[in-house]
Amino acid sequence: MNISAIVMASGLSKRMNKSKLHMEINNKKIYEFILQTIKLCQCFNEVIVVANDIEIIKKSESLEFKAVKNEKSYLGQSTSIKLGILSSKYSQGYMFFVADQPFINESTIKALIDEFNKNPDKIVIPCYNGKNGNPVIFPFNLKEELLSLEGDIGGKAVINNHINKVIKVHIQTDYENIDIDTMEDYEKVLKMKVI
Repeated sequence: MNISAIVMASGLSKRMNKSKLHMEINNKKIYEFILQTIKLCQCFNEVIVVANDIEIIKKSESLEFKAVKNEKSYLGQSTSIKLGILSSKYSQGYMFFVADQPFINESTIKALIDEFNKNPDKIVIPCYNGKNGNPVIFPFNLKEELLSLEGDIGGKAVINNHINKVIKVHIQTDYENIDIDTMEDYEKVLKMKVI
């Protein structure tokens, strides 16, 4: 099954008031975690990183990913979704990652892909301890709807329009669903023994 990984790394970190993706955990920048996990996984026909930051673009290219500069990130996350899809080759599915969720395991990525391979017309979502999260796989047949998103509207709107197409993969975890949006989130992660 051809699946494109699309990493959304062009948020403006409004709640953090600084570029959170460059903040470090154990001497590694937050965005580097998910890029390295995807590289290890080797599950995708292509990996596209949508970023507005030259350092992230260069790092992505050094990993042999396709990097796309988002010049309009101020218009919201729909711009990253569209750039990712429009920059991809033909794919049967699009797996969207967020760069501020650093602790996703390779085994979780593979479990989601396995489920999508069995149900290639469904939306596959990880459910961490009962809570929906990322990364999410959307089938090709929802491509046009994803491309029609505007402003700071993300894939959740498409999910809500197609609840009957959703398959949840249940994952018990202590940390994979952590995303770092605020300084409080960051400080909490620094105190954890995740890595």
